[in-house]
Amino acid sequence: MKWQPVIPGVWLFPDSCNVYAVHGPTGMLIIDAGTGAWVDHLNELPAAPAALACTHYFRDHAAGALPASRRGIPVFVPAYEREIFADPAEHFRRRETYIIYDNLWNLYAPIQGVPVAGDLLDYDTTTLAGLKVHVLPLPGATLTQVGLSVELPAGRVVFCGETIHSPGKVPRVAPYQYNYNDLGGATNTYWSLQQLRDHKPTALMPSLGTPILRDADAALAATQDSLRAMCDVRHGLPEMIKQVGNHALEKVTDHVWRDTESSSLNWYVVSKSGKALVIDYGYFAGVMSFPSYPNPPHRRPLLHGIEGLKQQFGIDRIDTVLISHFHDDHVCGIPLLQRLFGTRAWAAKNFAHLLEHPEAHCFPCNWPQKITIDRRIPLNEKVQWEEYTFHFAPMTGHTRFSALIGFEADGKRYAHTGDQYFFLDFGDHKTPWTKRRRLQNHVYRNGALLDGYEQSAGWMLDWRPDIVIQGHQPPFFTDAEFFKHIEQWVHDYRTLHEKVMPLGADEAHFDLDSWGGWIWPYRTHLPKAGPAEVTVTVRNPLPRPAKLELTLVGPDGWKGTSVTLDAPARAEVTTTMRITPAGPCRRQPFAVDLRIGEQLFGQVAEALMTVGGEMF
Repeated sequence: MKWQPVIPGVWLFPDSCNVYAVHGPTGMLIIDAGTGAWVDHLNELPAAPAALACTHYFRDHAAGALPASRRGIPVFVPAYEREIFADPAEHFRRRETYIIYDNLWNLYAPIQGVPVAGDLLDYDTTTLAGLKVHVLPLPGATLTQVGLSVELPAGRVVFCGETIHSPGKVPRVAPYQYNYNDLGGATNTYWSLQQLRDHKPTALMPSLGTPILRDADAALAATQDSLRAMCDVRHGLPEMIKQVGNHALEKVTDHVWRDTESSSLNWYVVSKSGKALVIDYGYFAGVMSFPSYPNPPHRRPLLHGIEGLKQQFGIDRIDTVLISHFHDDHVCGIPLLQRLFGTRAWAAKNFAHLLEHPEAHCFPCNWPQKITIDRRIPLNEKVQWEEYTFHFAPMTGHTRFSALIGFEADGKRYAHTGDQYFFLDFGDHKTPWTKRRRLQNHVYRNGALLDGYEQSAGWMLDWRPDIVIQGHQPPFFTDAEFFKHIEQWVHDYRTLHEKVMPLGADEAHFDLDSWGGWIWPYRTHLPKAGPAEVTVTVRNPLPRPAKLELTLVGPDGWKGTSVTLDAPARAEVTTTMRITPAGPCRRQPFAVDLRIGEQLFGQVAEALMTVGGEMF
């Protein structure tokens, strides 16, 4: 085996995958790592390697990254695959290997970690070996696969991983079966093929297959045809494929539009000056991800709505995003907007800290990337964006960490209600509200409180919006019957829970969510054993003022402090406490123990600590 020239400035080494070398101003850029056999043939190249970039983590593409790193070659990997490259042992510890109903090929991961020099960020243009390299998201064989586009004398060359093998063919179909018997990866690859067609490459360098040096668009189109035939006999997949390339926004009123490509519904407000504001910005619905298997390599935020804004309004970026609540399907794309466009993020003060410090809490649906909040808006205050006035109001129910958003546009009053109000049979706009049934959408771990719907109902009945927009259903055009539903929600929610739980005024309880409290930060990483300071919040479960006795406890050898707090009836109180671990550990839980007089409530909240090591 030896390096073979492909086009001027590009060589190929036939390893377990095609390993490419591109001659750049400061050395060779190696793309994909195979087994690493190519490392022993570097003297055949015109310059020393300056960087290795991997398109995805499969072992036949990635195993050679470690020997390359040992030779001093910096390794760059897809941003959402950093953890699986850097710490595969932890990945395998977390991966179920008995009852497997997801068929993700994430057992085909590296068996040894590799030092990662940097991330390949979606849509970014980075410099490697002196070459300008544009990173293309190409979900398919892995949800997080990337392609690398380089302008060379021969034209625009894309190193496209497993997206195509040869005209009309992909290397293998089995990795596309993400779940038990679906074929979601095929629709993702179809979308990726379209991204490549839109990018208009001169040549394609697949990692498995033969370099495609002419008629690249015809090769991509033929492969789309093959995948369409595969998907035509699968439930739901033909509809997904038909949506590829459809970027049209859906009109609500003249200046308010719905993003038809988003997973949770995102809503655009367009100003007279030609700017766009969006309420929430989550997953792109055109790429299948895995709600049942929620960790970052199974989820990928991608751009959506931008092409629709361009086509319909000539707008090429989003100026500001308003956030209704902190859940990942509503916020995961915001860091991407901030990185690409400098988009400003505004959030209500009662949950902005959760977005800025995702590592510090363990509330549900927590997107792990920090979101910079440019403006923290107190509840019941108004803010101005262009000609529109927005006001944020209290809302608990689906989650206590949320806010109602009210504004006026096109002569209509709007309310954005997050995920608070949904209907089982929302039908179309003509279905009367008397024939629709309310859906109870509270999630207890989100912080569900007995008065959860009273605050939002009071505001809704006072504001009386003409149009209600929210996270997962079409717009609600309101009338008097709609507001009767809002009133009834309060009664149903409280009555159901008082019937099924001991929530009486004289009973001891931790409210609907049964939270005894929580510890902030939830995740602590210390370089070595020593005292760690945390903030502890606990709830008084009694209908009277009480002295709450708290103690931080850990495994044998850990030492935690104790404190006594005066707490009003049913109130949450907060204090600072310390705990000292006995030595190195990995994600070791510790807890806060609660006692009130002679009554023991036990360890009501936990947090995790890592001592030593490079990663939490």
